[in-house]
Amino acid sequence: MVSTAHLNRSTPGTTPGVRGASALIGCMLHGPGHPAMKTHAALILMFTVLCVPVHAASWQICRLDVQIVDVLKQPYPQLQGRILKITPTSPTTQCPQQGSTITFTPETTDYQNTLPRRQWPGKGQTVQIHYRYLDGICKGDGNEHPCRIEHYPMAGR
Repeated sequence: MVSTAHLNRSTPGTTPGVRGASALIGCMLHGPGHPAMKTHAALILMFTVLCVPVHAASWQICRLDVQIVDVLKQPYPQLQGRILKITPTSPTTQCPQQGSTITFTPETTDYQNTLPRRQWPGKGQTVQIHYRYLDGICKGDGNEHPCRIEHYPMAGR
């Protein structure tokens, strides 16, 4: 039989969760009637309630047909375009309004880089953008505030 005396000791500097996990394994060796099993089952229930998993929101996507109306240089290079057509991928997606103007920096299709300037469309060209956004809470300066992460990848470039 394995001794469980070490399971009930409190050692300074140890992490209760780690000690509790090893204790649970020790308790399983003794069976469900063992007193230590009841204590550790209560701890596991408490950690399960306190550590509810947080589910990440999903990206919302709009396919936009955009006519480039200007290539901006200040304060930094960006494109300005008028939205000709909108195709949301979900009824709850908040797409920009048809006819409105957006200002954006075009990205590669994998959202990892800005599209090289030589590949940017010129004024008057029509392009398709797979605009996507994710709403969440940002903590940039220590203060939480709602924010939206946006990406403007150019389709087929």
